[in-house]
Amino acid sequence: MTSPHRSCAGPARQALVPPPAASGGSPAAVEELVFDPDRASSLLADVYSPNRLHVLGPRSAFRMRWRRDALGSMLLSTLSFDAEVELQQQAPQSFYLVSTQLRGQAQVDAGHCGGSGGAGLVMVDSATCGVVKRFSADSQRLHVRLSRDEVAGTCAQLLGRPLPRPPEFEPLMPAGSGAARRWLALTRLLTDCAEAPPPPPLAPRLHRQLVELAVLTLLTEHRHTYSDGLASPVPPPAPRHVRRAEEFMRAHAAEPLTLAEVAQAAGVSLRTLSAGFQACHGCSPMRWLRALRLDGARADLAAGDGSVAAVALRWGFGHFGRFAATYARQFGQSPSQTLRGR
Repeated sequence: MTSPHRSCAGPARQALVPPPAASGGSPAAVEELVFDPDRASSLLADVYSPNRLHVLGPRSAFRMRWRRDALGSMLLSTLSFDAEVELQQQAPQSFYLVSTQLRGQAQVDAGHCGGSGGAGLVMVDSATCGVVKRFSADSQRLHVRLSRDEVAGTCAQLLGRPLPRPPEFEPLMPAGSGAARRWLALTRLLTDCAEAPPPPPLAPRLHRQLVELAVLTLLTEHRHTYSDGLASPVPPPAPRHVRRAEEFMRAHAAEPLTLAEVAQAAGVSLRTLSAGFQACHGCSPMRWLRALRLDGARADLAAGDGSVAAVALRWGFGHFGRFAATYARQFGQSPSQTLRGR
């Protein structure tokens, strides 16, 4: 593709926000405005996979607006082009890309199947499959990039055996399905965390927790080549394994633990641990841990042991707004009301 003749003055690429590293956490957000489709294609290839980008409308209308936030090993980004485009993407190989349509229309052709839709459409690019996408001029998407090794490794942990090849996902989540609703809820959480980053000391471990949540949501909610294996029943753990998990979480309740860390401490697989907590407590291990941490925060607030922010951080809650909302749902009052009412 040749460089376009632009009617507007200005550089082909303009960085709106510089990319310095945030002290102690993930790199700061990067925002770019790119006028040249060829340059845009090259930049997308650097972060995603080799591609061919075709502008289907006036090239002078093309504006790639791209914001990227690193949440640990996971990359969260928003992308739009301001022009109708077709994007032919090669298989990414090293990662999976889950794209949620925020506005406008998208069409997807993954070879064996495809589809189209507007806001709320969720597209999943498998690591080993190429895809062709077409976007309307008003289209904007939210991308979540996940490491192939982390997705495949977690799938192997869930199954309790090595995988002969990485999972391959269906290219579209059914519109309005439970899987799509839960993925959209996850993207709201990720966006909140990107817009209000956790304090630097907590950021690395909280990001690991978010990565695990995204990977588990994708593997357990959306159809892929190992879904039947994950749907097979597992024997519940012995009560001692559940007790070990409870003891470990009590001892480390203030830390942003991952499910894998809890399962390792209990000496069981991820699925077995989850089955055990469902049988014993009627909830997942991480929901049980959240309730434990909320109880600890409430006790500290009732005793006047620090400010709301200090107590939230002490118990591993890095996003104060979400802490306050979750606390109010659990106890029927805000953290500040508990602190004032002591």
